[in-house]
Amino acid sequence: MTRKLVLIFLFSMVLIPSEGKNKHPEDTTWNEWHFRISPYFWYIGLNGEILRPPQPTQLPIPPPPKFEIDVSFRDIRNSIKFAAMLAGKYRTGRFVTQFNFTSLILESEAITPLELLLQDIVMNFSLFTGDLSGGYRILHEGKFELDVLLGVKLLYFDIGGRSKILGNIELQGERSVFWIDPVVGTNFTYKPIKRLELGLYADYGGNFFGSQQSYQAIGGVNVKITRTFQIMLGYRIWGVKHEFEQAIFNGHAKGWYTRIGFEF
Repeated sequence: MTRKLVLIFLFSMVLIPSEGKNKHPEDTTWNEWHFRISPYFWYIGLNGEILRPPQPTQLPIPPPPKFEIDVSFRDIRNSIKFAAMLAGKYRTGRFVTQFNFTSLILESEAITPLELLLQDIVMNFSLFTGDLSGGYRILHEGKFELDVLLGVKLLYFDIGGRSKILGNIELQGERSVFWIDPVVGTNFTYKPIKRLELGLYADYGGNFFGSQQSYQAIGGVNVKITRTFQIMLGYRIWGVKHEFEQAIFNGHAKGWYTRIGFEF
C-alpha cells in the first residue's frame, strides 16, 4: 500500500511541471484594439411633453401650448421616415475619445379638436443629438476599465405641421431649436471572459449654454464573435429639460438597442 502511494506521488510530481509547460499564457490580443466603429439601431420610445407646436395665424382657435406624449417604439415605428445612428471610440494606453450620434425623423397624421375644420393634418418631429468627449483611462488593464470624460452634446429639435382648411386653404408652420451642452461622463467596462464585455456609459450636462439639464445612460452586453467583429444588446435612456419658452421637447427617450461593431 505504501509503495502504491509513493508511486502515485512521484507520478503526480512528474505531471505538474509537465502541465505547467503546456499551459499557454492568457491571450490578450482580444483587447488590443485602438479604434471601434459601431452602427446601431435604437428601438426608441418617447415620454414627456411636446411644447409650442406651430400655430398658423389663420386658425380660429389656436392649438394648445403643449401636449403630453407617451409612446413606445411599437407606436411610432410606422411613422419613422428616416433614422441613422452611429457610435465610435478611439483609445490609447491612457486616453480615450468617443462619439455617439442619433437622428430620427417622424411623420404622422395628427388628430385634433379641429378635425372637422382641418383636413390632411400632418405633423413632423425631428430629433438629432450627438456627443463628443475625451478623457483619461483610470483603469485600463485586467478585467476592469474605467474612463473619466469631458465633452459636449449637440441637441437639435424640429417640429412642423401642415393642414388645409375645408380642404382648400393650406396652412403650415415650423419651429426648431439648437443647443450645445457641456457634459461630464464616464465609461465602465467589466470583462469576465475574453469574448464578453459588460459596459455602462453615462453623462450629465446642461445649465450653461443650452438646456437646463441633459443626461443619458447606455448599458449592455457586448459579445465578441471574432477579434474584429462583435454584437451588442443594450438599453439606452436619454433625457432633456429646458425652459418652456424655448423648448420643443421636454422628457426622455428610452428603449432597447442593438449594435454591431468593428474594432482594429
